[in-house]
Amino acid sequence: MAQDDPRSGKPGKRATINDVAREAQVSKKTVSRVINQSPFVKEDTRERVNAVIKTLGFIPDPQARALAFRRSFLVGLIYDNPSPTYVVNMQQGVLDALKGSGLELVVHPCNRNSPTLLEDIQGFVERQRLYGVVMPPSVSEDERVIDLLRDLDCAYVRIASVALDEPQSMVVTNDWIGAAEAATHLADLGHSRIGLVRGPDLFRSSAVRGQGFLDALAER
Repeated sequence: MAQDDPRSGKPGKRATINDVAREAQVSKKTVSRVINQSPFVKEDTRERVNAVIKTLGFIPDPQARALAFRRSFLVGLIYDNPSPTYVVNMQQGVLDALKGSGLELVVHPCNRNSPTLLEDIQGFVERQRLYGVVMPPSVSEDERVIDLLRDLDCAYVRIASVALDEPQSMVVTNDWIGAAEAATHLADLGHSRIGLVRGPDLFRSSAVRGQGFLDALAER
């Protein structure tokens, strides 16, 4: 029989997720994330919410939890680099990493300059019920996309030339060395007039590559 709890608002009524949120001073979504063991919750917040859940005797709805965990076995690769070679190499790398995991890869090109970028990515994640996503630059550097994925409770891995996130959510590449080696190779072949086609410096990876290329040539 349900016991009276003055914090639940009604005598004899079981505590609800709203009661937990109010008592823990967090949003209902944060409580849901704690219940579903989402990685997007700070540890002190997680401990506070769990303490309130225990105090109130809150029992999560098993049907709601089942819906929350209704994920597919698909990992999405979201990219905005139209180079066929780049995309194929990136796909192969992700496929190699997924081998033996039971997960499959689905790719999704996007346009970072599109005004509907976030709606496009949200639709992709929700339609496919993705297990998680992998993002190379420059999508990986867009904090709007990261905030969206966190709101959707979608796990992600960012590939970038600098650490932008927690270690478990990052693959850091040394773009400076890669670009420097390319410049050195051209110089070693005897070329003296070398051009550089680079992306905008507002993308960290682009800026790092450009600097590596120029630094290597400056040493010749």
